[in-house]
Amino acid sequence: MNLSMYAEYAVWLNYENNADAFRHFYNKGVRYVDMNDDTMESLPLHLYCKQIREGGIIPGALVTILNIASFDKKEREMNIAVVKGYIDQMEKLDVPILMPAPTIGAAKNADEYKEMQNLLIEALTEVAEYAKGSGVKVVIENQSSLLRPDSKIDDLRYILEAVPELGFVLDSGNFFCIGEDVLKAYESLKDRMVRCHCKDWAFNPYGMYIRENMPRFEGVAIGDGVLPLDEMFKKFRDDNFDGGVVLEINARKLTLDMLERSIEFLREEMRV
Repeated sequence: MNLSMYAEYAVWLNYENNADAFRHFYNKGVRYVDMNDDTMESLPLHLYCKQIREGGIIPGALVTILNIASFDKKEREMNIAVVKGYIDQMEKLDVPILMPAPTIGAAKNADEYKEMQNLLIEALTEVAEYAKGSGVKVVIENQSSLLRPDSKIDDLRYILEAVPELGFVLDSGNFFCIGEDVLKAYESLKDRMVRCHCKDWAFNPYGMYIRENMPRFEGVAIGDGVLPLDEMFKKFRDDNFDGGVVLEINARKLTLDMLERSIEFLREEMRV
């Protein structure tokens, strides 16, 4: 296993030079970072990668939120074209993983849900086919809404079987949001898993409603919440999982202490 985090967490430290921020976390044990495409306008991908590498860290993945499964054909085609452009750049920059996380919204009924699922499979097939031979692996992550077709275990299995080239990113916190067991999800989907987005939740009366008929929760330092992460990592170790583990915290107020305690927890669980 290798330890990763989102690039914006490092940049958030407000170092004068972003490379110094990445170097700070390299010295804590982080070896890879995942980038989000919503920063690409202010910082093009090649410059992002340059700063990351100057800090001693390796660009691990690019996450794009472009809606490649839009009901609007023109929007869908435009977004797929942009994603293909990212693949071209990633091949040249040696960034190995692309994760489309389309903002497809919530289905209003069963027919719309099925149409959304079909459009998603169609788009992912096109993107994964385009990526063949580029050195870029296209992956999907489980989302956190019962009203979209890329959240539940069975739906994810259906998509992965429909698009054999796809890899899977397990998000520990998102399964909790829809009431599914992350340990069961891992067992069902581990044969396609290449990465884990590791987050944790704890009760907070002023936090978010992340699931119906449940108290409010807040994103906390990894290991401080209610998720069965010790059991999850034991399964990873027992199965010799050798992919990336990405630190992710959905907190209203993120602190350096939360990040560094999360890194310590993950390094201990990963035995690195």
